[in-house]
Amino acid sequence: MRLVALGLSIILLSGVLGYAQGMGPMHKKEEVEMTGPPIEDLTLEQRTKIDEIKTETRKVIIPIRAQIELKEIDLNKEMKNDKLNKDKILKIAQEIHELEWQIKKAHLEEQVKITSILTPEQREKMRMMPMRKMIKKIEIERENKD
Repeated sequence: MRLVALGLSIILLSGVLGYAQGMGPMHKKEEVEMTGPPIEDLTLEQRTKIDEIKTETRKVIIPIRAQIELKEIDLNKEMKNDKLNKDKILKIAQEIHELEWQIKKAHLEEQVKITSILTPEQREKMRMMPMRKMIKKIEIERENKD
């Protein structure tokens, strides 16, 4: 019985350690390759509002990412202890997960806000490409025009 419990603990802690070392956390920035039809008919007002929405989202996300990094430091420290505290490790991992959910939620709210300022025709074009790609395309177009 002890052997089974030890084996399960090792598997659990291995998963948490892999998580702590960055195996797929949601908060990592990712490069988005642009494909699909661009939405070229945005007005200056729409572009300005989209920029404001993105700026506000970044203001929300940046402190959360900092909290996640601090929690990951704590988690790595706990994982290096000679005597592992399973409850503490799981608690920190759960806190990281909850912070990552806050980032995901902020991105979803950003997408809803951006979609709400588009015309029905623009929304139809947007449906043809994922939101991230559309936003990245808008950023690239704006930089090229500056």
